[in-house]
Amino acid sequence: MVISENLATLDGGSMDNVLLFAAGELFIVIIMAALIARSGSKDPETRYLTFGSVVLVCLALVFMLGMAMFYWAGPDSAERAARVFEACQQIIPPLLTLVIGFYLGQKK
Repeated sequence: MVISENLATLDGGSMDNVLLFAAGELFIVIIMAALIARSGSKDPETRYLTFGSVVLVCLALVFMLGMAMFYWAGPDSAERAARVFEACQQIIPPLLTLVIGFYLGQKK
């Protein structure tokens, strides 16, 4: 059963490629959640660093999704994808520096 011809051919002219990319990112998030749940660490320092790494990975995945939208944008949606990519460029770096500064800048 084929839901969409563009999805079956992956011609790159539609946003179906972005949906496949987003599904891959969702798979990564599910694996991360399973690994974190399986580790079950009670140590506060380990949980603290795990939370920081999860936040950084999630921000990286959002940025990668923005790049995928920009890369595979068709001619009809190129401007919208460019706006999403520009928003990611403006929003994500300050958040990354905030998280990195908070987690790595503390003296113990």
